[in-house]
Amino acid sequence: MPSPIVPKALEPGQTIAWVSPSARYNDKIPKVMARATAVLESKGYKVRELFTPDTSIQNGITNRLSELRTAFTDPTIDAVFCTIGGPAFTELLPALLADTALHEAIRAHPKVVVGYSDITGLHWFLHAMTGLRTFYGPGAIPELGELASLEDEDMPLAFNVRNLFRAVASRSPIGDLERSRFFCPTLPPSTLDDNSEEPNKVLPSAGWIWLRPGKGTGRLFGGCLTVMARIAGVRAIVPDWRGRIVFIETAMSDDLVSGNPIERVQAGIADLIAQGVFDDVAGLVVGRPFGYHTPEMREQYANVIKGLLCEGPMGEKKFPILYNVDFGHSSPLLTLPYDTLATLDSDKDQFAIIESAVL
Repeated sequence: MPSPIVPKALEPGQTIAWVSPSARYNDKIPKVMARATAVLESKGYKVRELFTPDTSIQNGITNRLSELRTAFTDPTIDAVFCTIGGPAFTELLPALLADTALHEAIRAHPKVVVGYSDITGLHWFLHAMTGLRTFYGPGAIPELGELASLEDEDMPLAFNVRNLFRAVASRSPIGDLERSRFFCPTLPPSTLDDNSEEPNKVLPSAGWIWLRPGKGTGRLFGGCLTVMARIAGVRAIVPDWRGRIVFIETAMSDDLVSGNPIERVQAGIADLIAQGVFDDVAGLVVGRPFGYHTPEMREQYANVIKGLLCEGPMGEKKFPILYNVDFGHSSPLLTLPYDTLATLDSDKDQFAIIESAVL
C-alpha cells in the first residue's frame, strides 16, 4: 500500500462535487438532490453535480468512470461527495485499478471523499492504490436531502451535517463521538416519492450497547458488511486488518422497509471470520442496523454477533465489541474517517477518534 495521504480540511468557498459511482438516482428524485445541494451551499461551499444519464450498462460504466476521473483531476474541485450507494460499484474496479495515471493524480492532489454503503469499494480502492484517507459518511440521498430544518439540532439532518463537517472541516481530532438521542426507523418518505412533504418518523434511541467489554486502540477500517464480504475477493484492495478497530454495518432489504435478513447478516459475519478479519484486531464497532428497531429485533441482531464472535473459538478473543452506534444505514449517522487512530473503552463508555482526520 502507498504511504498514507491525508487531505486538507475543507474550507468555505471551496467546491464540492456530487458523484454517483454506483446507483444513479440524480434525475429520478431531483428535489432531494436540490435540498442536499442547498445544505452544502448554506455552509458556504460551491457545489457541482457530475452526472450524465446512462443509456446502457456499458455506457453507464463509461459515464461513472468519466465522472470520477473529472472529480479527482479537475483542479477547481476540492472534495468528492457520493450521492448514494447502490449495487454496482465493482463494475468500475477493473478500469480504476488499471488507471495508474489517476492514482498518481489523486496522490498529487488529495481531496476529501465521502460516501457509504456500496461506496465501501471506492474507499478500499483509494486506500490501497493511493493511500488516501477517506470518510464513511452521509450522501445526498437520503441523508443530506432530507425534508428537515438545520435549525433543529436534535433532529437527524442537523446531526448529519454537524458531524460531517466536524470530520472533514476541522483540523482538531474529533474526540468522543456524538450520540444521537433520536433515530429514524424508516427511510424518509421523500426518498420514495420526490413530491412528498411528509417528515420522517423519529423514535428515541436505545444508545450504545457493549456486547463485549474491553479496551482497544487502532486505526479504523471497515464498511458495509455485505459489500465487505463481496470485495474481499479483490485482492488488490483488501487491507491488513491486524491491529485495526473494524467497523461494520448493514443495509436495508430489497423492499426498502425491512432490515437485511438475519441469515444474511450471520453469513456476512461468518465470511469475515473465515477471511481472518478478526484474528488480530483491536476492536469492533457495529452500526445501528436498519430495520432492527424494536428491543426484540435489536437483541436478535446482537445474538448473531455474540454467537459468532463472543462464543466458540472467537470467544477466546478479548477485543471489545460496541453495538448500535450511529453510522451507516441509520438516520442520523456519524462520519467515520478511515485509517485514523481510534479508541474503545467500555469502562469509560467511550468511542473516540484521537487524531486529526484532515490537515
